[in-house]
Amino acid sequence: MTQRNIEIMDIIVDKMAAGKKLSEALKDVYTKRRVEIPFCDKDLDIAVDKLGMSKRTTFALMRGKMMTLADVVRYCEKQKITTVNLLGMNAGIEAFETILDYMWSKMPKSERAEFLMDVIEMNEDYLREELV
Repeated sequence: MTQRNIEIMDIIVDKMAAGKKLSEALKDVYTKRRVEIPFCDKDLDIAVDKLGMSKRTTFALMRGKMMTLADVVRYCEKQKITTVNLLGMNAGIEAFETILDYMWSKMPKSERAEFLMDVIEMNEDYLREELV
């Protein structure tokens, strides 16, 4: 990990310490975000209406027969989330950011640093202009 990436990690951690969710901190730092969301099967049993997404996004997922996070993961293994009827790009982003924040909250603290380092390395080409 380069010194620049360590500085970026500090920025992200500071934003989270100030109360931002991981997805919000990443949005502040990067113009685009590539993230491989880790998950454990046991954490996927949560109902989509318990994740705190907007009603529009939640209802679109439920109309698409996705009642749990496991259903969303299975759907996304086969096709893009934006192919769900009435679920556009913004709602798709909201769904993925919500899933990222939820899985981060379930991730053991011992794994968070490594995950964050991977995210930073995957996104070093997408830094916001003011951080370059």
